[in-house]
Order: sequence, then C-alpha cells, then structure tokens
Amino acid sequence: MIMELPPLYKFMDRNGARLTLGNGTFRHAKPSSFNDLEDLTIRSVFPEETEVALEILTKAIPEVIARNVQSEPTGDPDRRPMIKAIQGAIKANPKVLDVIRDELQAKPGYDLEAMRVRSESLVAEINDYMQEYRILCVTPALNSVRMWEEYADNGQGIALRIEGNLEKDSKFKLFRPVTYADQRPALYENTEQFIEDSLFGDREKVNAAIIGKIIYTKTREWEHEQEYRLSVPLGVGEEPWETLPYHPEEVTELHIGHSMPDADREEIVRLGESRNPNIKVFHRGAD
Repeated sequence: MIMELPPLYKFMDRNGARLTLGNGTFRHAKPSSFNDLEDLTIRSVFPEETEVALEILTKAIPEVIARNVQSEPTGDPDRRPMIKAIQGAIKANPKVLDVIRDELQAKPGYDLEAMRVRSESLVAEINDYMQEYRILCVTPALNSVRMWEEYADNGQGIALRIEGNLEKDSKFKLFRPVTYADQRPALYENTEQFIEDSLFGDREKVNAAIIGKIIYTKTREWEHEQEYRLSVPLGVGEEPWETLPYHPEEVTELHIGHSMPDADREEIVRLGESRNPNIKVFHRGAD
C-alpha cells in the first residue's frame, strides 16, 4: 500500500539545481557521503551489553521455544533437528521445560568472547552492506530557515517539489518518514526478539524490518529536518551509480532562494521551465 505523502521538497545549491534540472536526474547519496557519518549504521546487535544479553539468551531460549511449540523452525539448518526435538519433548510433557532451564543454566553453550567477536563482526558487516543503498532525502519543511541555510547555500539555492507519477509506477511515491531516537538503533530491540527471529522468523521479513529500521532512523539532533527518504538498493552485480532519472512532470514546483544572484536565477528558471513547461516558479522573499 502506498502511503499518503505531504508536499515534499528537495533542497540544493545552485550547482545541484543546474545538474538536477539540466540532466533530468536526482542524486541519490551513498551513506558514506552523508553529513552524519553514523547515519545508516547500527550501534550493536543487542540493546544490552553482551554479558547481559548472554544471560538473557540462556534464560529465554526455553520460553521462546515453548511459546512457538507449534511453529516450524527456520533458523540454522544444523540446529533445526534439536529445536524440533525440544518442541516434541515440551508437547509430550510441559514440565520438561524445568529440566531444559536447569541444563542451560549449568552449561549455557555460549562463549562470551566468541559472542562479542561475532556481534562486532555482524555489526561491521551490516554497516558495510548499507553502503550498497542509495538514498534520496526530502522534507515537507519548505519554510524552514535552517534548511535553506544548510542545504540551499544560505538561500542562494533552490527547493524542488517532487510529486511521483503513480500512473507511471514512480518510485517517488515510495518516500517514507524518518523516525528520530536518542541514539542509533541496535539490531534488535530486545534479546528475546533476537532469539525468536533466529529460531522461527521469516528471514525475508526479518531482514526487511532490520534494513528499514537502519534506513529510517536518525538521532534527535537531526529532528528539525522532518526528513522523508527514498531508498534504492544496488542490484546484484549492478555497477555503482549516484543518479536516477525522473519524469519531467514529477518536478512540479521550483522555489528560488531569496539570495540567489539574478544571473543564476534566470538560468535556473529557464532550466526548470525547459524540463517541465508546467512547473510553478516561486521567488522567495527574505525571511
């Protein structure tokens, strides 16, 4: 289902305006080029320290299996027979849970240092994988003085309204809002959810949820941007790219910054009207 979107604008400086309107493409940024270098990263696998997470794992595994006693295991194929055996034992005699708990407490089966190394490796792997995504960032905050200062060269640049053409199956209908949090997210909100997803989760859905959390979460210092994002992953074997074309009718408004020099103003208006003859042009006054 396509989300109903507010009016969304892309801020850019004069050079970005010339390239965007002249070439008919939007630049989709690679994460490593963002102002916030921690953006599109995860902080850790677990919200807790590794030692605490392992303690929770040991206690929670039997409970998670009992809660999913009728579910088909989907995790590590080598462990599925063992999970099925535990499910069968619990079905036959629910009191066996006490025995399993006692055995795990006596011999957890998790090595703290090995788990820490594995967690750090997974975080690094995912953060590296995110570099394969290209992101277009927009905002409904057209009248934000700060946005004009920071992203439109102190009012010398422009803001373009983007309206995706639904009839042409436009990707520009797929913007999603960013959620702001106190810190970058952990891969899992709680350790018990990690267990459930690992043992019984739909891998495709779990991975999509994880990627979505990473892409659409930022820290609160950026909350003033009211950001929406469009994310596009590189295809398998696809050469890296930085720009994607748009349909001319999808740039519907051109807002010229109040400080733009007259010579640039005339050129950029001409480029906008050449790209889309029906584009609406607005000349902003000083805020």
